[in-house]
Order: sequence, then C-alpha cells, then structure tokens
Amino acid sequence: MVLQQLTSRTNCVDLWCRPALFCPPCSAIDWRSAPDTFRRSRPVRTMAVQLGYEAWVKGDPKTKTLGDCPFCHRALLTLEEKHAKYTQDYVDFAEKPEWLLKVNPEGSVPVVKDRETEEWFVDSAKFVDYIEDKHPQPALGKSTDAPDAGSKVFPAFVAIIKSPEGDNSKIEPLKEELKVLNSHLESHGPYLKGKDISAGDLALAPKLHHMQVALKAFKGFDIPQELRAVHTYLDNIRSRSSWQNTKYSDDILLSGWKPKLGSG
Repeated sequence: MVLQQLTSRTNCVDLWCRPALFCPPCSAIDWRSAPDTFRRSRPVRTMAVQLGYEAWVKGDPKTKTLGDCPFCHRALLTLEEKHAKYTQDYVDFAEKPEWLLKVNPEGSVPVVKDRETEEWFVDSAKFVDYIEDKHPQPALGKSTDAPDAGSKVFPAFVAIIKSPEGDNSKIEPLKEELKVLNSHLESHGPYLKGKDISAGDLALAPKLHHMQVALKAFKGFDIPQELRAVHTYLDNIRSRSSWQNTKYSDDILLSGWKPKLGSG
C-alpha cells in the first residue's frame, strides 16, 4: 500500500481511513419509528484507523522506486523483521518537499512516523530503539547492543571510494576490518549475536552490501574468498524475506556512489 504524498495542506483525513458513512436511503430513515427487527440492523458509524508506521525513504516518487540509502534500508529491514504494518513512500533528494524540512530541518531520510502517537523519528538508530521497546517480539535488541566487529568496515569503504584513482593504499585497512568481522562470525555466528538476527545485523548488512557492490564495480575489489564467514553472513541475510522485500538494484546503488569517486 502506497501512502499519498504529503503536501503542506495535508490533514488527518489524508492519513487515516475515512469513517464509514451511512448510505442515503439509510440516513433518511426515522430509526425511532422503525420496527425492532429493522432497528437492530441499523448500520453503526465507525472509524477504521490505519495504524502502524509511515516510512519515508530515498527514492523516486513518480516510479515508486526505492533508492540506495543504507540507513533507509536499515529502517525498512527493521519494520519487516518486526512484522510491523507500514506504508512506504519516497523522497526525491533533488526536490525535497517542504513538509520534510519541517519534520527534519536537515532534510535527511529515513523519517518514520508512528501513526498511533503521531511521533516522528528522523534518526534510524533512535527508531530502531523505539520499535524494540514498543514491539519487543520478535526481539532484535537495541542499536547499542551490537558488537564492535564490522563497525569500521563502512568508513574504510568510503575512504577507498573517495581516494584518487590509482591509489590503492586504503585497501589493506579494509581487508583488516573484514578479517576482524570474519573472525567474530566464525566464533559467534552465523549472525553478529549468534543464531538469531539482531538490530546490529540490520545496520551492518546494508553497508556491507554497498561496499561489496561498489568496490567490485569501481575498484575491482571483492571480499576475499577465504573470508567465508562474511560471505555466508551476507548470503544468509540476502535470502531473508525482509531483504527481498526491501532491496534495490545494483544500478541504483552504483549511481549513488559514482559522483563520490575520487572526491577526497
């Protein structure tokens, strides 16, 4: 289900299901004088509330195509793993809507709204912690519960992307971080905290995916085959329904990183 795009004059009717209305013939009936059997069948005016979450992520609002943001991916994976009800819509970074800048002056995504409380979350880590408290099962843990292994892989990857063409000096630091992650997974895997997926995995996996796809395309580097635990880790996560429901194409991912090549 795709949420209508918000505008500056959006009101609650745009975000919630409309109440069921009496049909004209029923509304014209004098129910006080109607027979008992007819009166008992009188329709009840109710409001169907569309609860759950609104997830606004990087993407193309026109084609409803998900963008390549690993932080948006983290939020969506969390919603999927929690089996939470949510709608997903897209923010074009070239034309950021005014409502987004009011909700989050930095203009970054994801931004997620809890429809029940009307509270907005503009930080994926804070949202992860919030939904863990509100929906403790299935348990994923908090954003701060993740082990340190793998935490330095993404910065090492970005450093390679931004390095000048022909400069391979930053490859070795990335390899060392991948070895640390592989060792941890060999001892504690298949996921970061054991047999069950956790919040730390949902933060790390999109970043590992970006690293693998982008470096293979732009720098000819792939995760060494001897780091089997890392390969198995990614295979396991990519095979989950949560990933299948929230993935984006490699072409979109590469188009996001290409302008950053050699940017120093």
